Amino acid sequence: MLTTFPDDTDQDKDDLKRLEVLSALQILDSGDEPDFDRLTHFAQAVARTPMAGISLIDRDRLWFKSAIGLDIREVDRVIAFCNQAIKQDHPYVVTDARAHPLFRDNPLVTGPPHFRFYGGFPLITSSGYRIGALAVLDTKPRRLSRMRMEVLEMLAEQVMTLIELRRQRQEISFMLAEREAVNRMLSEQSEHLREAQRIGRIGSWELEPDSKILRLSEETFRIFGVNDVADAVPFSAFMGSVHRDDRAALSLALEAAMNGVAQMDLVHRIVLPGGVVRHVHERGELRLRHGRERMVAGTVQDVSDQVAAEARIRELAYFDTLTGLPNRRFILDRLDKMVSMRHRMPYDGAVIFIDLDNFKVLNDTHGHDKGDLLLKEVARRIQSCVRHYDSVGRFGGDEFVVLVERIGDDAVDEGAHALHVAQKILTVLNEGFDLDGLEHRSTPSIGIALLDGEAVSTGELLKRADMAMYKSKAEGRNTIRFYSDELQKAVTERALLEKEIRVAVEQKEFFLDFQLQENGAGNVSGIEVLLRWRHASRGIVTPAEFIALAEELGLIMQIGSWVLEEACKLIKRWSTLPGLQELGVSVNVSVKQFHHPDFVAQVTGALQKTGADPKRLNLEITESMLISDYHDTRTKMITLKALGIRFALDDFGTGCSSLSHLQRLPIDQLKIDQSFVQHVNSDKNDATITRSIISLARSFGLAVIAEGVETEEQRRFLADEGCEDFQGFLYHPTLGVSDVESYLARRS
Repeated sequence: MLTTFPDDTDQDKDDLKRLEVLSALQILDSGDEPDFDRLTHFAQAVARTPMAGISLIDRDRLWFKSAIGLDIREVDRVIAFCNQAIKQDHPYVVTDARAHPLFRDNPLVTGPPHFRFYGGFPLITSSGYRIGALAVLDTKPRRLSRMRMEVLEMLAEQVMTLIELRRQRQEISFMLAEREAVNRMLSEQSEHLREAQRIGRIGSWELEPDSKILRLSEETFRIFGVNDVADAVPFSAFMGSVHRDDRAALSLALEAAMNGVAQMDLVHRIVLPGGVVRHVHERGELRLRHGRERMVAGTVQDVSDQVAAEARIRELAYFDTLTGLPNRRFILDRLDKMVSMRHRMPYDGAVIFIDLDNFKVLNDTHGHDKGDLLLKEVARRIQSCVRHYDSVGRFGGDEFVVLVERIGDDAVDEGAHALHVAQKILTVLNEGFDLDGLEHRSTPSIGIALLDGEAVSTGELLKRADMAMYKSKAEGRNTIRFYSDELQKAVTERALLEKEIRVAVEQKEFFLDFQLQENGAGNVSGIEVLLRWRHASRGIVTPAEFIALAEELGLIMQIGSWVLEEACKLIKRWSTLPGLQELGVSVNVSVKQFHHPDFVAQVTGALQKTGADPKRLNLEITESMLISDYHDTRTKMITLKALGIRFALDDFGTGCSSLSHLQRLPIDQLKIDQSFVQHVNSDKNDATITRSIISLARSFGLAVIAEGVETEEQRRFLADEGCEDFQGFLYHPTLGVSDVESYLARRS
């Protein structure tokens, strides 16, 4: 019996609202558009399915905006797989429709096109409504790997962005049409306006585009502060009196008017002969004199008083009169924008709430004038601690709020950034204040709330920051607290780790381990250098736990330089030891280290200092380096390759690098990531990817090595597919330098 879904009589208010949002986008039953087709093709390629489409769920039907491999353009909503996808908060995947209770009797399964597999990735508007799905389909059962799922989710977000941009373009076109209609109406009233301008003391001008001669009325000369009235002046003389920061905008507006593209209408500044700056409002348009001679005619009006009044009104409305900082209203507006933008942008932010401890005592003891002086100096100091695009505001009384924007997309990283800003504020506010001869000490209580992935309102966010501030007061004042106790702990631990890394660099707590690499014949073919940190309480710490933080702290070049130099010392030392003379030594290079301007000099300096043979140094780089700055990557690789240094592409298959990179870059070896190797005997997708990497390496004439080989079954699969070299605990554990030398001496 066919399972059906709710029809329009069962749709709740949310679905009706969803249909209103879909209708407002004006995309249903629209024609083919290449941008949508390209995304559909991309989804099909990522999923490797014969069918893909961008679906929109109407009241009673599913309609495809774009489809590949599908002969149908729309189907009844009751049988549409995507009707289930839009009810989910995550991708909806049906691995085998015939075995699924909702779909096994569905006519799309039992009859043409005989769907067996379905993957639906909801299209979610910025307001949170699910209007359809990016769908990939197959007539055979199948699964999608996590990596493909993530890429398809990103593609669904791109589809939604494209839909909303499409609607915005439609709205802009409509606005332009409305503006054109208004301009036509204004043109009809030009005669009446001309008389009104005379009464209103508005100047006029005419510009001859060919001769660049400007004819000005007497009122125009007066506005520009010129007493000597002339019949005509060169256009260059007029531009000389325009404020230099406004000349570009004025030139563009005049050019558009001269070409008949748009009417000129802008406010700009002029500088009078005595240096006084005025604001003027200029309007102009292209006209034909005597029916054939082109000219631009316009008016100019002194609006300095109006601009000043508007600025003062805005200042009173949005700025605190005592400190000059944005006021509560401004901060709330700005925070509203941050909260709404969080739905569209991957970056998070933070609210830092600051309350001065014992401020009332100062006011009661020494008077409000001293309190006002303190508030003004506090405002100045807080502003010195933030970036130019962050916002600092006085929230009222002795309370200040800082909005820190664009600080990442990871809660601990965001918390660390916000904590860093708060610590700077805490430090500067603990310094003494000179309040017109009164020496005063003040301390703040600071609370932090993060604007992260959780959907919260502006009011809730401020409430959290305020509650965190009161935590700070309850715990003794003059301190910083987060709203979340878990985040407080995580950020504190990260701050401790930052301190410990700096100490580790100074105290030389890092050391090197090594792992041998073997070829199919059982011979050692290379050695990989493994950086380790001997921590007093944590024990041995691997790079995965500290390299990203070292990059952020700017310590990676110092650490990387030490690793390179130590590796080169060993290359030189091993050049005379049995079993080690010919082995290549592989060193991992981080993204920021590689893209540092001094990286090439760092490598060549280590080689020259130690006398190591460059041909035995292998640098392992990652796919992300090829994407972030391809030109810089290629230039550095070619320079170092000329010295004989070899390059391996580490963790290959986990990124999105282009195959053309393998052709154009001097890469010698591909390294199969251990995440694929671990499951080659149990996961068809990982086996297929591994097989493809080996085949790809062979096609490009590159060596290939598999890392993380731990079982004989893994080794046998890799060897059967043509993998040449292996690395992992099946062959060797990590060894110290003396153990490497002893082992290879015995084998030799």
